[in-house]
Amino acid sequence: MNDSSIPPPGHALANSPSKSVSSQPATGFERALGALRHAIPVVQRLLPLLDGNYGTAVSNLLNPQPQAPPPPPPIDLTPVEDSLAALHAAHQDLRGQILVQNAALKRVEDQLEMVGDATDRITFAHKELAEELKIVARKVTVFAFVGLGLLAISIALSVILFLHIRRVLP
Repeated sequence: MNDSSIPPPGHALANSPSKSVSSQPATGFERALGALRHAIPVVQRLLPLLDGNYGTAVSNLLNPQPQAPPPPPPIDLTPVEDSLAALHAAHQDLRGQILVQNAALKRVEDQLEMVGDATDRITFAHKELAEELKIVARKVTVFAFVGLGLLAISIALSVILFLHIRRVLP
């Protein structure tokens, strides 16, 4: 491919394929289309003559042709691209922070689950201990009543013996 066929930057649309230079001579039809293309603006200005509007036709001919607007200045997209790159980097940083926070939350959740399990075990142990304390309290109460009963019997026997000895021994 020849380097002269590559259009310079910014002029890529100016050289459309229909206007490309070819090695074949232009046909009569193509020449007629080119002439018609150049005559269309003049014909548009003279069309009001058909309606009888001579003033409009004359003013159209005297007014200058509206020029095509100047091409827009090239747009510098580097600030937008830099901002997008900064946003992408910030997004990646935030994503990393979210992953770290999710891992920390998972660890906290696991620790809370372990604390809950330990609390359940301790509660169960306390219930068992309370039941055992009730059983021991009943046994101590029974032992205390038996001991008090025996003490009362011992005191009663001691008093009876004392009275009996006092009668026997003057």
